[in-house]
Amino acid sequence: MTGVDRDWARRLVAPAADLAIVGTKSWINDDLEAVLARGGDPDGDSLATLLLPRTQKSATWFSRIYSSSGFADQLPLPADVSLTILDGQGAIKYLKDVLSPVVVCVFDRSVADESAAEQAMQLRNSRGEPIALSSQLGWTPPAGIEALAFTVAL
Repeated sequence: MTGVDRDWARRLVAPAADLAIVGTKSWINDDLEAVLARGGDPDGDSLATLLLPRTQKSATWFSRIYSSSGFADQLPLPADVSLTILDGQGAIKYLKDVLSPVVVCVFDRSVADESAAEQAMQLRNSRGEPIALSSQLGWTPPAGIEALAFTVAL
């Protein structure tokens, strides 16, 4: 659907390793085993096949996986990272230290501690400009998904 199959051979030889995912590494690795399929396609591909995370045995990769527990030692992120996903409160606490052009925060609303959400809202209210998801990005979140977008000058 994204058209990556058109240049797949070139992407494997010279990938743009521009995605960073930060969170509980074991949970992220479990999530990468999920299979995505389109319409009537019974097979699909695992997220790991599509995102090609960097591992000890990988010859090529598109994404870097960081553990939130040791993430402070990994900062600053490489300059070629253009999208960072901060998954959970342990990762979101580094929001102000991540300087990639696009940052996505995934909040766990089942946790009583709202400090990660408060940190994102403080950044939005103090330095951010809201983005209308439906009109500016052309995306409406599905039922049960809470989404907020804003820009912040680096």
